[in-house]
Amino acid sequence: MKQKKERLGLRISKKIINALKQKRISLKRPKENPIYESFEVLKTFKGNYKDFEEYLNSQNTIGIILGARGKGKSVIGMKLLENLKPSRNKSAIGFPKVYLPLWITHIEDINEIQNNSHLLIDESGINFNSRESMSNINKLFSKILFISRHKSLSITLVTQNSSNIDVNAIRQADYLILKPSALLQKDFERKKIQEIYNNVQDHFDEYKNDKRVAYIYSDQFIGFVKNKLPSFWNDNLSKSFAGFKE
Repeated sequence: MKQKKERLGLRISKKIINALKQKRISLKRPKENPIYESFEVLKTFKGNYKDFEEYLNSQNTIGIILGARGKGKSVIGMKLLENLKPSRNKSAIGFPKVYLPLWITHIEDINEIQNNSHLLIDESGINFNSRESMSNINKLFSKILFISRHKSLSITLVTQNSSNIDVNAIRQADYLILKPSALLQKDFERKKIQEIYNNVQDHFDEYKNDKRVAYIYSDQFIGFVKNKLPSFWNDNLSKSFAGFKE
């Protein structure tokens, strides 16, 4: 009986400690409202960027952001979230909660994802055992894709290489956002992604010194854009942008 009481007391203590910890984190989180700032269109090869932006506000879209480490993938993903209409719920997986504004829901359990949400997933921020990380990220992504049909979710996945992602997930993608690739990285990309990169490599070379430039590939728009930093940006959200100034 004594041991049961001790275990019960320990569980209660842990819950109280965790609740206090979460409260402290919430008090530190940015309180500002989102600020809409449209991307600057640098080059248009097809369609209209405004049509793509409007499409992002629809339900059940799937996007993948690809590129080398330190090229601003998380930054553009966060700015996409910030530019969505206020009526959309915004959620994120793989980012430190304390630096996320209150209007982005930090997700630890996929069952917590609200209906009609746009979910941003940063593969590099999810803590898996390194040996199992690739299979686990695909399992997680598959589960989220499954529940997305029932919850009217839109999903944007941030990853360094398309070879990390199951080919069936890539086939379901409605749009790609490409950042510059590492020297040998393109050799290991999926065939279609490799082809897209190769077709615009000269343009990537032209913008190689600007981390805010990205290539969008979608039915609504194909071209190069340049984004501003999210209004709530903190260097701890991405070390690659530490010390960066507009």
